[in-house]
Amino acid sequence: MSLSTTTPPASSPPARWRTLAAHGGAAALILLVVLYLFFEILSDLAFQSWETFWLYLRVQQYAVELAAGHFPPRVFPDAVAGGGSAFPFFHPPLAYWLSAFLGLFLGDMVVGVNVSFLLSVLLSAWAMYGMGMALTGRRWLALMGALLYVSLPYRFVSVFVTGALEESWSFVWYPLVLTGAWRTVNRERLSWLLPLAVAALLLTHSVMALYFLGLCALVLAGCGARLGWRGAGRVAAGGLLGGALTLWHFLPARLSLPDVWADVPEVMRRLPGFVHGHRVQPWQWFDEHPNRWNGISTFEFDSMCFSLGAAQWVVLAVAAGAYTVVARRGLAVGDARLTALAKGLAVLWAGCLLFMVAPLPFLSVLPEAFSAIQFPWRLLGVTAFLSLAAAGLFLARAPISPRLGAVISSAALVLALSTPPFQRTNSLVGDWDDAAINRWTLRRNGASGYTANGEYLPRSLPVEQWVERVSASPVPGGGIQVLGAEREGSRWSMRVDAPQGGPLVLPVVAYDFYRATGEGERTLETFSEQGLLGVRLLPGQYTFTVEPGTTPAGWVGTGLGVAALGAVLFLASRRRGSGLLAFTTARRAPPA
Repeated sequence: MSLSTTTPPASSPPARWRTLAAHGGAAALILLVVLYLFFEILSDLAFQSWETFWLYLRVQQYAVELAAGHFPPRVFPDAVAGGGSAFPFFHPPLAYWLSAFLGLFLGDMVVGVNVSFLLSVLLSAWAMYGMGMALTGRRWLALMGALLYVSLPYRFVSVFVTGALEESWSFVWYPLVLTGAWRTVNRERLSWLLPLAVAALLLTHSVMALYFLGLCALVLAGCGARLGWRGAGRVAAGGLLGGALTLWHFLPARLSLPDVWADVPEVMRRLPGFVHGHRVQPWQWFDEHPNRWNGISTFEFDSMCFSLGAAQWVVLAVAAGAYTVVARRGLAVGDARLTALAKGLAVLWAGCLLFMVAPLPFLSVLPEAFSAIQFPWRLLGVTAFLSLAAAGLFLARAPISPRLGAVISSAALVLALSTPPFQRTNSLVGDWDDAAINRWTLRRNGASGYTANGEYLPRSLPVEQWVERVSASPVPGGGIQVLGAEREGSRWSMRVDAPQGGPLVLPVVAYDFYRATGEGERTLETFSEQGLLGVRLLPGQYTFTVEPGTTPAGWVGTGLGVAALGAVLFLASRRRGSGLLAFTTARRAPPA
């Protein structure tokens, strides 16, 4: 049995306003729940996490570069005794950009980071709600998924325990990727949402994107026959275009990666044995003891909380059971393709659990890049999405009345609000505020580039020797005199007198993206002198500028990205969109 698949007649203006009001009420309820659950993060004090104060210092360095007009930022200018570290050049930047802009707007970097965490939770809930409406058209189902999505234990771990800013923002993009894929299949043309969501996920957390998009590819291959191979091809093309949109960042970063320590698997702990050493024991999926909430991950014992949460187990089990009953009785309603998709997501959910328990067999056949996950329990974020998405799609096939649906969504609300206080409590540090981000703090904590391993420093020197090297830069020779120097972020402007010209070595860590120009926009040659940036001066007295620029690979990546954006705009605009409520209204396909 299936519902009518004809397109419903256009709703009248009053009905549209009622629909918008209903969606607005749901969005407001989600906002209130998020504020209740994550209220303690709204503070002008930093909180203690795995990232310590480095997270706030990194965001401040992004903000310094943005304020200086350097977009995209490529260097942390105050790191390594002022020599700079290329963290922004290599690392996925989107979560840091958003946090830095918030910090600049609010005038407080600590508040900016904390608000960024809160926004990542709120927007992920709204995205989950939008996905529920786009795939099922049932408001109570969408609301249930959104409320549970932000209240599972790992959501609090990723914020308050690990301080994983990028991972917290990745929760926003998972529902949008699936929504974009579904709209692409249903509307028989590419939805702009799909490539943009894929690009956003890649630019937020490349490792989680690798796993999530790989899982999406498996679902697409498994459900291609039910979804239609032509539609599956459009989805695959949308994903590839999303990847192409990120080439401006990843192409130059990947080509330059062999020059820095991040390319060494031992430094990045990108080793199958390391990942396997941090595997999760099955009993830990059920352990929510308060003592686990400030734990750390070690080879001897992972004392963190890896609980999946009762909601994840119960909701998925009940939803799958309810669908099984109604399907056997021939009472299933709605789009039959949702069942195939739900089964695929549930299988992948179980596969993720198996990976967390025994990652080594998987990593032995997967490409080396998959070992970059370091900790298999990071898939807890993906399992949270997969379980709730599968549960919602199973329930969408059951003939549940709106009244019973309201009861179910109310139960989800009670479950979310019953989150224990110890899970949603952070550890504020009394003297970690915006005033603590000063020159002394930046220099004292920046020896390794505001990371634990200094992975984005060049391999020409051991990480621990870079501060000494920058501090001992050579005195100009050959009659060259530095008449004055100014610095704004990573941009150096120097007035020199060089009667015969010659080399001038700066106290700057050398990277191949630096560009030097003299008066009249004359390009000056740059070079590396034992890891420091050097400039070959032309004869004369003049002012020259050194600042990060775009590498040839960066220009190629930008060109490819622009071409991909043009393709997205062309393919997505071939037909007129379906109106204001297209994102929150399910479009039913022919019965399968």
